[in-house]
Amino acid sequence: MQKLFKLFQVMAVMIFAGTAANAEIVKMTPDVAREKALAGEIVLIDIRRPEEWAGTGVPDVALLVDMTSRDFLAKINAIRMQNPDIPLAFTCRTGSRSNYLTGELEKLGMSGLIDVIGGMSGSRADKGWAKRGLPIRAVNDPVNPMITVTQP
Repeated sequence: MQKLFKLFQVMAVMIFAGTAANAEIVKMTPDVAREKALAGEIVLIDIRRPEEWAGTGVPDVALLVDMTSRDFLAKINAIRMQNPDIPLAFTCRTGSRSNYLTGELEKLGMSGLIDVIGGMSGSRADKGWAKRGLPIRAVNDPVNPMITVTQP
């Protein structure tokens, strides 16, 4: 199983390497991220765990991909393949994990990455999605109909 995971990592690097030119991680506030997701300018991905999604709800425009799941990179790759030219924006609870993750994906050679600061609950950097009063959906409710990207 570990060999399969290593093979997948190598494949992911090869796929992402084609998008690595001038890779730069952009920081974005939740309100701007929502606006850009609705306009089709970014794909927003909530990387928290399922129990976190259930506890607080999720941004109405976000796809859900648990960053601790074994198939995380496969799902991110599936989203990227649907949208090869659209930046991927990541959000979490406070912005810590999304900041870390965007850095790790950049190291793999992926570009077009956005870290949504403040996450769902807020931090020193930003008050976050919920405190800004942005729309939240229950984890089992559909994504906002304006979002055309499909959940992997």
